[in-house]
Amino acid sequence: MKIFPLVCVFAASVLASDPVSYKVHGQSWAQMGRLVHSSDSILADDKPYDVSGNSMQSLGGQLTIDAELGEHWKGSFGMGVFQISQSLGSVGGSINYPLWFNVSMWRAYIAQANLTYCVGSKENPWLSFTAGNFSENYNPDVKNLGLYLLRGPVYPGVLMSGFQEFDTDSTKATQTGFKIHNALGNFTQDLLFLNERNLPPTFDWSLAYVAKYRAFGALDIGGGVNFYRLIPYNSELETPGHLGGLAPQNSFQEIAPGDTVFYTHQGIKLMGMFSLDPKRWLPFGNMGAEDFKLYGEVAVIGVKNQGNYYKKIEERIPVMGGFNIPTFGILDMLSFELEWYGSPYRNDLALIGYPASIVAPWQDPKFPIPSPGPVKPGTYADSTADNVKWSLFFQKTVSKHVRFTGQIANDHYRPGPLPEAFINSVGGTQAVLTRPSDWYYMARLGFFF
Repeated sequence: MKIFPLVCVFAASVLASDPVSYKVHGQSWAQMGRLVHSSDSILADDKPYDVSGNSMQSLGGQLTIDAELGEHWKGSFGMGVFQISQSLGSVGGSINYPLWFNVSMWRAYIAQANLTYCVGSKENPWLSFTAGNFSENYNPDVKNLGLYLLRGPVYPGVLMSGFQEFDTDSTKATQTGFKIHNALGNFTQDLLFLNERNLPPTFDWSLAYVAKYRAFGALDIGGGVNFYRLIPYNSELETPGHLGGLAPQNSFQEIAPGDTVFYTHQGIKLMGMFSLDPKRWLPFGNMGAEDFKLYGEVAVIGVKNQGNYYKKIEERIPVMGGFNIPTFGILDMLSFELEWYGSPYRNDLALIGYPASIVAPWQDPKFPIPSPGPVKPGTYADSTADNVKWSLFFQKTVSKHVRFTGQIANDHYRPGPLPEAFINSVGGTQAVLTRPSDWYYMARLGFFF
C-alpha cells in the first residue's frame, strides 16, 4: 500500500497530454505549550509516567504542488516533516527520572498524493473521482471536537482530538483510498472507500457516505454512515475471539448457556450535523466572516449492541456543539466547543488489533484496573469524570501570510512522542485528561504561502 500514492503521481504524468501548469504552496510553523494538569498517567515499560505539568514543543513545514493536467485531470503531491519534543515526566514518582528529562522525535508525512478526474468545471465539478492520499473534512466548522464519522475506531468507541490535529487541516492528507464527489445545486454527496493505515489491524477497507444540503443560504445540514472495516484484511484480527488459544480473555463472552458473543472491531457509525450562520439573514454590522456561527454534530459509534460490554447504545452516542464568539474583526475566529460522551471505558488505543488485543472492557490483564492507572488513588472504570470535554480556539492572520493560533482545552489529547507504542500520527495511545480539573494550552506561529 505504500506505493499507492506514487502510482497515482506516475499515472498523472502519463495521462497529461496538454501542457501542465503547477501551483506551489506551503507552510511552516513553531508551537509550544504545557500540559498544565493531568490526573492520569501514561504507561511505558510497565511503569506509569506522571505527565502533569509537562512542557510540549513542535516545529515543522510542508510543501505541496497542485498540477493542472489537461481539461479534466488534476493532481496534488506534497511532503512535510515535523518534530515533537516534550519533557518526559517522572516515572512512578522516582527522583531518578527528573522532570526536565526530554524526548524528541522527527516525523515525515505525505501532505497530498492524489489524482482527480473532473466532469464539468475543475473549480466546481458536478462529478469528480479521486484516488490516492487526500484530505477529507466533511465538517469544516470543527476546530477540535467532533468529526466522529471518520475519526477513531468502533468497539471500543474511542474519540480523537487535539490542537491542530491533521484531520482538521485541509492541506494534509488524512485518508487513503477512493472518493466520488457529486454536487447538484445546494446538495452535495460523497462516497468514500477508505483503507485503514493508522490503527491496527491495518489495511482494512471501510465504505462511507456523506450528504449535505444548504437551505435558505444560511443553514447547512448533513448526515452520513460509515461501514467501518467492512472488508477486513484479516478477519481473525477483527474478531479476536476466533484466534483459538491466542484469544484474549475479554474477546468473547458467554451471556447464557450455549450463547457466546464474539466481540468485533467492525461496526457501523451514523452521523448527523448542522451549521447555522444567522449573519446571512440579519444585519449584524461589522462582524468577521466566521463570527456568530453555531454548529454541531452527533453520532452513533456502533449501531449494534454486543454482549454485556456494549449493551447500552446511549453509551456510544457522542454529541458536540460549537459557537464562534463574535470578535468584530479583531480575530479571524474565536471558537468554543463542548462535547458529551458517556462511554464508561478508557480512551486508549494501545491494544487495538494485536493478537493479545482486548475488545472490551478496555483493560490490560497485567493490571487490576484499566491501564495505566490514575496518578492518584482510585479506579477509572465506569468513570463519568471525563464525559464532558471542552476547548477554546483562536486564530488571527496578519499580512496575509502569517497566522497565530492557540487553544486551551480539556479534550482527548494524547501526549507525544512516548517512549514506545507509537501507533498514530501524533504519537501516543492514551488520552490523559480524565478529570474536570485537567487542561492544557498550546500556541502556534505559522507562515504560509
